[in-house]
Amino acid sequence: MNDIGETLPRYMQVMQVLRERIATGGYGVDTLIPTEAELCEEFSVSRYTIREALRRLTEAGFVARRQGSGTLVIAQEPAGNFTHSMRSLTELFQYAVDTRFAIDEIAPVEVDNAAATLIGCAPGDTWLRVQGLRMTRAQDAIICHTTVFIDMRFAWLEPEMRDCVGPLYALIERRAGVPVAEAVQTTNAVPVPEAIRPLLDMPKGAYALRLVRRYLDRDGATMVVSINHHPADRFSYTMRIRRDALEG
Repeated sequence: MNDIGETLPRYMQVMQVLRERIATGGYGVDTLIPTEAELCEEFSVSRYTIREALRRLTEAGFVARRQGSGTLVIAQEPAGNFTHSMRSLTELFQYAVDTRFAIDEIAPVEVDNAAATLIGCAPGDTWLRVQGLRMTRAQDAIICHTTVFIDMRFAWLEPEMRDCVGPLYALIERRAGVPVAEAVQTTNAVPVPEAIRPLLDMPKGAYALRLVRRYLDRDGATMVVSINHHPADRFSYTMRIRRDALEG
């Protein structure tokens, strides 16, 4: 495993290996991958770890699991309708690694009223704005348009941002030594902003699913805010809620 892979939970490492085998034809379409028991033995992990890795592959559209028949490979590449499943910052980190942020612009800006509301700051405050399209790595298909606002205390990292592998918040954590304590996400449906509508190849009047994530430090101060506009007909968001969360 590379350095990025070694920072991930074991089930994600296993998923990456299996996904690579599928993408390169090691496990062909319409063939079964090894059984759970065989995978447990190969990777020296628990059955839970294998099941979690296979669940991820199923959600991404690579395989279909059939009771009593095994796990069937159904596609070498993920489906065109991008599905995002996230339960932790680790999984968000994996999402950023699996995709590519094609940055078009990095510049300090005085935020307007609309941006200030999303960031949670005063209109006219200066933030470093990073804009571009997030793409799939395998096909360069557009996932969403992303605007990231970064607190100016981290603006000195601007030269490293275009070549960053993984999320920008992780670059800040690693280089500035300021950890993210919490991420707060808000999701709603909005008309596609006219400025980005042509970039997403969407018709007038179309709607997008807007995901706004605010990354907070240990003092509750906002470090980074990402605003992601996903074409509503090409994106789904999956969240799994465990029993203890339901009973909280």
